Amino acid sequence: MSNLSLVSMRRGFALARSARSTSMKLLIPLLIALSVVLGAAPLAQALDAPRAPGPRGQIALRAEPPGAPVELAASGPDHVGSFTIENQGDGPLKVTRVIVRTSPEDPRVPPGVSVELEGGGASATLAPGASRKVVVRWKTAGVRARELYGHVVVESDAVAAGAAGVLEVARTVAMGIHAERGSSLGFVGDHILSILTFLPLLGVVAVFLAHLFRYRDDRKLRLMTVVLMGVNLVLAAWLYAQFDRGFTRIDGNDGYQFIEHGVWIRSLNVEYFVGVDGVSISMVLLTALISFVGALASYSVHDQLKGYFAMYNLLVTGMFGVFIALDLFLFFVFWEVMLLPMYFLIGIWGGPRREYAAIKFFLYTLAGSVFMLLAFIWFYLNAGHTYLVDGQATERIFSIPELSRVAWAAQGLTILGAAAVKVVWIWLFVGFAIKIPMFPFHTWLPDAHVEAPTAISVILAGVLLKMGTYGILRINFTLLPEATQWAAPAMAVFGVVNILYGAFCAMAQSDLKKLVAYSSVSHMGFTLLALGAMTPQGIQACLVQMFNHGLITGMLFTLVGVVYDRVHTRDIDRFGGLASEMPLYTALVGFAFMASLGLPGLSGFWGEAMTFIGAFPRYRALTILAAVGVIVTAAYHLWALQRMFLGTFRASWRQSKYLEPFGGKFPEISGRELASIAPLAALVLVLGFWPRPLLSLIDRGALEVHRLVDRPGQSQIAGAPSVDSVGAAHARAGAPDEGASPGQGALASAR
Repeated sequence: MSNLSLVSMRRGFALARSARSTSMKLLIPLLIALSVVLGAAPLAQALDAPRAPGPRGQIALRAEPPGAPVELAASGPDHVGSFTIENQGDGPLKVTRVIVRTSPEDPRVPPGVSVELEGGGASATLAPGASRKVVVRWKTAGVRARELYGHVVVESDAVAAGAAGVLEVARTVAMGIHAERGSSLGFVGDHILSILTFLPLLGVVAVFLAHLFRYRDDRKLRLMTVVLMGVNLVLAAWLYAQFDRGFTRIDGNDGYQFIEHGVWIRSLNVEYFVGVDGVSISMVLLTALISFVGALASYSVHDQLKGYFAMYNLLVTGMFGVFIALDLFLFFVFWEVMLLPMYFLIGIWGGPRREYAAIKFFLYTLAGSVFMLLAFIWFYLNAGHTYLVDGQATERIFSIPELSRVAWAAQGLTILGAAAVKVVWIWLFVGFAIKIPMFPFHTWLPDAHVEAPTAISVILAGVLLKMGTYGILRINFTLLPEATQWAAPAMAVFGVVNILYGAFCAMAQSDLKKLVAYSSVSHMGFTLLALGAMTPQGIQACLVQMFNHGLITGMLFTLVGVVYDRVHTRDIDRFGGLASEMPLYTALVGFAFMASLGLPGLSGFWGEAMTFIGAFPRYRALTILAAVGVIVTAAYHLWALQRMFLGTFRASWRQSKYLEPFGGKFPEISGRELASIAPLAALVLVLGFWPRPLLSLIDRGALEVHRLVDRPGQSQIAGAPSVDSVGAAHARAGAPDEGASPGQGALASAR
């Protein structure tokens, strides 16, 4: 064949290939179009879909016992524990990091906690069915924390079934860790808060059994309740002695001590989570003291003692629970537990208008509880990714420390078109303001005080009113600091209104108990003004005022009960010249009045003085108006003192039927009554000259709260936040810590 023929053939083949290529280019679009027309779109999607991945590993963490945090046991100077990583998938599992959930900016666990894979290495690859042990160690030398609660986070390339059953990369998984270094009281010391809270329930059980077996000597129930409250007071004294006053969130456990943490209702992600810090420790001590005094004052109750002391003990349990709860659901349960016994204690054992006062108290408090519950549900539904104490991953949680790490303001959520953080803040504030009580939600308080028996008035003024300001500090300030800054001026204004309104109302009263009740409205206004200032001194002043007001009003209501038990009247204008009849009683009332009006040298002075110091740089006009309230307070106390105890004794009292058993004379204060007043009076005197025992308890807690809600500025007087507050703000924004290492690593944004 000639060369010319070969060339011709090659050209022909080339033309044929070109024609086939052109035909294919035209044919493919036609086929695709035809497949769409014929309903064969899934075929095209299959052609475009990526190739399915091969077998992948699935991770599981195992510990003994299952469903609980890993318990680190003492091993020499350290605490050591372990858990196992298992590959339950069909393919290999690559573990990329095993880290402690902590960081220098957000120290969730105490220092000295480290974790490592058995056999060394920062990562590992596990074959299907294989496992690898993880060893957790806590070096406790030089560490302040007595307990450890935290998480070890494991990152891997594991897959899990996602939406519509499609396999996707799984989230990180976590294992809870726990260790107890022990205390001098052993089991009791490790569970001191739960014992304080639930020990009074033994009284409820005892009353039930006494009723069941028809036990007749109800007077023994009084002694039993006094003993239970006395034991609680001793335990609270031990708690005071063991409390580390220098402990902060840098020392781990979010700054809380004596923690008890476990899953309570798993289906709702509710935890039994309790602990105390500088904000709550003083309230726990106050509750123990006031409940003991109230038990002594309950000797004036003579009817239906079984029911009375059952309700009293249940009330004490609710009060303790509110101050130690660190889970919003648990907080709400204890808050409501308080409501029921107080309703019956006023409604059954109160004065002539007891039913009206009890129903009014119940409705006001329940209305506030509804707003609180709405706010708690909002937090729960928007919590984001986190872990329960045992490491179970969840998108919804009630834990206050975990919720405090969410940047709520940055999320931009709305409720009915308004900023959600402001709406939720108002819901919470209304619920707590009713309990304070704040004007105009205060009207239930005078009626409740006047009709309640003496011991319940002591409890109501000494402890229950403090729950309102405590709730604002614990929840509003901690979870919504940006909204707190927005609302601070309004709090200060309402505080001054309370101070002046309560003082002038007290001036107009002729009923001694109503005078003391309105004085409580006035004095609680100082706590609102102090909170509105948002300075370190302001927050500290709020805590000081709460504690000292509890002591003073507890003493005042007990003293009111003394004279009422004798002549069954509290009308100030019917008395006169009592100093000649009851000199010791007169001295005690004068002492309590001087403490209430803020006389220097008595404890009532410090709360008011620190409020003025903390508020004046920011609200000068409001602080000056509040100072006017101090003058009015002095006026109504001195006027009441003059009308009751000075002047000429009214001879008409000699014929009173109530004084016939005493020969027509007013009997002096008894030993039992003196025993209920003496501890309060002693503390008022000691803290008046030497407030440091109280201030040292609350110093750190006040500064920690302040760092959340206030930045240093020209209005700052002292205690500017340290550098770690910047890290805390960084952690709140959810910024990850890139410097985490396998041994002492961190996952600042583990949501």
